[in-house]
Amino acid sequence: MLQVEELPTTVIPKWARRTLQFAGVYNLVWGAFTVLFPHFFFDVAGAERMRYPQIWQCVGMIVGVYGIGYLIAAGNPFRHWPIVLVGLLGKIFGPIGFAFSIFQGGFPVEFGLNIITNDLIWWIPFSLIIWKAAWATPPDPASIRKFVWESPMPGTREQLFELHQPEMLANLIPPWEKVKVVSAPASLLPGSTAILEQKIGPFRLRWVAEHISYDPPHEFVDQQVTGPFAYWHHRHRMIELSRSESILRDEVTYALPLGQLSDFLFGWLVRRKMAAMFRYRHEQTRLSLLRNSEQAENKES
Repeated sequence: MLQVEELPTTVIPKWARRTLQFAGVYNLVWGAFTVLFPHFFFDVAGAERMRYPQIWQCVGMIVGVYGIGYLIAAGNPFRHWPIVLVGLLGKIFGPIGFAFSIFQGGFPVEFGLNIITNDLIWWIPFSLIIWKAAWATPPDPASIRKFVWESPMPGTREQLFELHQPEMLANLIPPWEKVKVVSAPASLLPGSTAILEQKIGPFRLRWVAEHISYDPPHEFVDQQVTGPFAYWHHRHRMIELSRSESILRDEVTYALPLGQLSDFLFGWLVRRKMAAMFRYRHEQTRLSLLRNSEQAENKES
């Protein structure tokens, strides 16, 4: 199994803990009140009382159980993000169901006060907790994946390595990717960094990669410091094939935010985008080698 170095412990903001603590207490109180007084909210909203109040009491019990989950998650919101995610999904589907019921004339609008306090006010803080947990949680070894892309190149290993200069970085970004170079690395030596800005949906993320290994003309390695992945380790290898040909081999070890859940939902899309990206990168590299060779021949002639 692939291993990665353990990431430094992330400081959990107090507001995240307080939010879940408050949510836990609120759910327990609301749930207990509903079990004890199942008709209360119906009477306040002017709705007809349920024929079988035990059903509404069961809802109160379920809400109370969520409260216990939130209190557990408050101990470490980033580690227990799945509990927060399940809670958020419930708080999204609940209003959808209520809106559908209103459309059908099943509930009075006044009953929506429960939707505001039980669901809507938690959307933003719960979403922020999940968002921050996505990049703050060290990757689970089971979620680590490896991607490899290699292509034959019309040049020696030395020529191929020499081509990989910092100023070439912008030329290797596919035109369809919403990525721009904020700061190219000063060199490929360990300690130098590249800063990219990537747009993912409505969000803009800084991608900072640091070079950690340099072994000309064989390989160099960079690793994500911060960025869209939970982990990213990129090894650029130049392999000698013959006196006039070589192989460019990119080996990427990576993990997606939120681990196996993200991999299950979006892993296929990420691998497809990576294949398209490296196909473009290798084609641009091949064309650059051909242009350099042609320019060299013209100078000799």
